[in-house]
Amino acid sequence: MKISGQSLETQFVQPFSLPRPDGTLLLFQLSPLPLGFQNNLRKCGIAPPTAPVKVSRDSSGKPMRDASGLAVTQADYTDSNYLEEAELYHQRVAVLAVLEALRNDSQVTFEAAPPITTNSSLAWGSFADAIFGELEQAGLTAGDLIAFCDEICRISNMLDQHIKESQANFSSPLADSST
Repeated sequence: MKISGQSLETQFVQPFSLPRPDGTLLLFQLSPLPLGFQNNLRKCGIAPPTAPVKVSRDSSGKPMRDASGLAVTQADYTDSNYLEEAELYHQRVAVLAVLEALRNDSQVTFEAAPPITTNSSLAWGSFADAIFGELEQAGLTAGDLIAFCDEICRISNMLDQHIKESQANFSSPLADSST
């Protein structure tokens, strides 16, 4: 694509400084996420979990039925396993977004190597977990990861509404599963 006959810049970087508790700053060069980032995640098997389905019950505990006599079901968004899987999914997306945004920063390297296969959710999930471990070992906090994601969203021209939804999903606490 060209605009006014000119090709667009493909190696765009934006400086980003991450304040540390001791008052120092870590300096990074972030790049916007590519247009196909979310699609690439799906190709790698990184997809949001599906909430389990449970049978709806009336006040006496009997299964509710529709007009055809079939049991009425609903997604159980309070299921503790689902909540854990959703939190892990959002953590992995955030970590892979940071990794992608740092692709043009020659000062940052990671020990974990990306999987060779592009369609193994287990391999890519393990890779994202390894990168998360490296970030954690480097002393980054959940707030630091959110700060990275905020800046990545800003330079990637993502809508404010999507940023707020992503933050809410990423930083939401796990529900107490005492039932």
